[in-house]
Amino acid sequence: MRLLDFLFAARPLLHLPVWSIYLVCFHYHQQLSGDSFGMMNLLMLVLLSLLVSGAYYLNQISDFRSDQLNDKLGFIQQGIIGPNQMWAAFFVCTIVPMAIAPFYSAWILVVFAQLMLFGILYSVPPVSLMNRPLSGMFVNAYCFGWLVPLTVMPDINMHNAGLLGWDNPLYFFLAVSAIHILTTIPDIEGDRESGKRTLGVILGERKAKLFGLLLLALSVWVAVESQHALLVYLSLISVIVVGASAVIPWPKLTLLAAKLPILLTTLLAGSFYPVYFLFIVVLIILTRVYYLRRFNLVYPRLG
Repeated sequence: MRLLDFLFAARPLLHLPVWSIYLVCFHYHQQLSGDSFGMMNLLMLVLLSLLVSGAYYLNQISDFRSDQLNDKLGFIQQGIIGPNQMWAAFFVCTIVPMAIAPFYSAWILVVFAQLMLFGILYSVPPVSLMNRPLSGMFVNAYCFGWLVPLTVMPDINMHNAGLLGWDNPLYFFLAVSAIHILTTIPDIEGDRESGKRTLGVILGERKAKLFGLLLLALSVWVAVESQHALLVYLSLISVIVVGASAVIPWPKLTLLAAKLPILLTTLLAGSFYPVYFLFIVVLIILTRVYYLRRFNLVYPRLG
């Protein structure tokens, strides 16, 4: 049970953006390069997940107070995993990817080093970029939307850089920026009470939605210019839902607007790689079983 506690404390369902963005970008790269998904790609996903896990461990230590106010389940709050154990888990999840990265390339080592650094700066005082509205958005967009797509091509150099598809990192940078803004909206009251200055708190619900809407509209433009029709549809659907939530002040619609872009990206990745979709279904089932048995809580909820 102890191992399962650390596994689910790493918030595996929050790794969906990393996995889905990687797979979508690899699919488009594959169309240009002719590469096929192999064990090295699977290992890359595992290493990215370890780095993200480390960042989430640190985030839970730093977010202890605001998570309480927002009624979020916390492993530290429940006394299941202590802060020192979270720190130890962070070091393990960081050292392993950094040790393996050079076997891919110096390029991947640089990318991993940035993910590690920003994972620390995002949560740990005195920097705590998560408490700085624009910096928090940029770090999320840069790490998940820009750096993750770059890992689909570990052997990049000046001769083959054209096979990477630089438009994909730009598209996902904009999309993740929008998602970050939208996800701050449901937590506005708790974050304001705990003194956090997120974009949701600073802008207010309506302006935050309009800002997210603008970024999603820009992602539509990038997808159109890149001739990636599926990405165009993905962003257009998100634009419609976010626009509707800006007009109709319905909490469930606001929550849908925050979650829909990731859901659509995951479904797109699953359409490219059906095994991934099956994996997500199994992960959701296992997560529900774990939280029900460990906390008598239904998570994740569908509605």
